[in-house]
Amino acid sequence: MPLTLDRESYAADRLQAAIKIRKQIDQLERRFAKLFANMPKYILARSDYGFSASEMRKIARKLHGKAKERIASGHSKEFRGSIEEAL
Repeated sequence: MPLTLDRESYAADRLQAAIKIRKQIDQLERRFAKLFANMPKYILARSDYGFSASEMRKIARKLHGKAKERIASGHSKEFRGSIEEAL
């Protein structure tokens, strides 16, 4: 008797395996969320560049200060319009 693959049972087995894996992933995601549930959000926050929220605040303060200095010295102009209208 030759070895044949029953497509229906094979598909059902793969579907059951996929459902089992999805349940395990969901369980691990819930456990992971519980670990970080009580941590402050600013500790967990990271930008696309790898900076934490506190580092991003420092960078923003420095950039804002430089922009204010350039505006005060006349090297830059302050934009007070609407970006949508300018585009």
